[in-house]
Amino acid sequence: MAESIPEDVLIDILLRVPAESLVRFKLVCKRWRSLISDPGFAKSHLQRLKAGDLIPRQRILIGGDQTIDYKTLDANEGRVAVPHNIKTIKPDSNWRIVGSCDGLVCFLVSGIFLIYNPTTREYRELPSSDFEEDCELLDRNNESFYGLGYDPRSDDYKIVEGIHEYFDRFWGAAIFSLKSGSWRRIYFPIEEIEEIGFNVRDNGVYWKGALHWHVYGSWGEIGILSLDLSEDKFHQALSAPEVERDGQSQGCLKLGIHGTSLFMYSSYGNHIHTWITDEYGRGGSWTKWFSVDWTNWFGVDCLAVPKVSIPLVCTTSGKILFLINREQLILFNPEDNTYKDYLYSDFYFFIEYAMYLETLISPYLS
Repeated sequence: MAESIPEDVLIDILLRVPAESLVRFKLVCKRWRSLISDPGFAKSHLQRLKAGDLIPRQRILIGGDQTIDYKTLDANEGRVAVPHNIKTIKPDSNWRIVGSCDGLVCFLVSGIFLIYNPTTREYRELPSSDFEEDCELLDRNNESFYGLGYDPRSDDYKIVEGIHEYFDRFWGAAIFSLKSGSWRRIYFPIEEIEEIGFNVRDNGVYWKGALHWHVYGSWGEIGILSLDLSEDKFHQALSAPEVERDGQSQGCLKLGIHGTSLFMYSSYGNHIHTWITDEYGRGGSWTKWFSVDWTNWFGVDCLAVPKVSIPLVCTTSGKILFLINREQLILFNPEDNTYKDYLYSDFYFFIEYAMYLETLISPYLS
């Protein structure tokens, strides 16, 4: 029956199916496996997802061993996390998540980069860049920053390993191309970021063809450093929002993605404030999104026991999933100021996490 369906009709039908189901459909027959495994099919499927022709299935990878489907957060189910064992990462290894883009998640495992698709469970171990080691030979007091993003001009995914040394004002990066399978290094003049003059914090967030990092200065200044993945050039393409401090320090500042928008949040003391933007460029404006006051939550005074609150996702019903102190998940309802606690695992006390879209994109690009 399946063999009698014209190929163009079959492709059109399969392109309407969620990625998770397509992975199972590979077992139907050799013909289906060949079609679904084709890189062109994976790209067309992703384009339909981004165009809104398919309902996107978005998940959160939590702790490296469980995932959460966004839609289950609104279903009021008792258990929202499901097991997801990544066999390539040993429990006792030194690892962290350093980026995600189009269904691919980038891990740094004992100094080696690993690109992994949680939907297809396909992975690729990258050769070492030796960049950080070479910089250490120069006796620099280096700080590293990372990111994973998509270059629309070359239709390529790139992993970035950046190095900066504040006192020597040294900036550089090693960039790996999944398509070419090789690293290249870039160094950029300090005048390109002189008006920032800041340290980089956290992993890069991919948005509109560039990776973006929150950066900060020694006197409380904040900014956003961007890397255009088509030009491989750093610049300050975005202004940061005016952060509210309520007489305190700005606390924990981070960037995130909500739908097709970029947001920044500030978490300090009892409070969290968020701003969101759809506009790219220095003239873009930020809009206040939401604020939460944690005073006397969790049965303690948050000023006495500081809570670092990371908003992971806003559900379709308006509830917000927070990661508290990177060790506790809660689903907050801003309508009535109530929350629900979710247990994810007793094994991890410091959670690594990544939001990802269920896609068929392969870590191996032809």
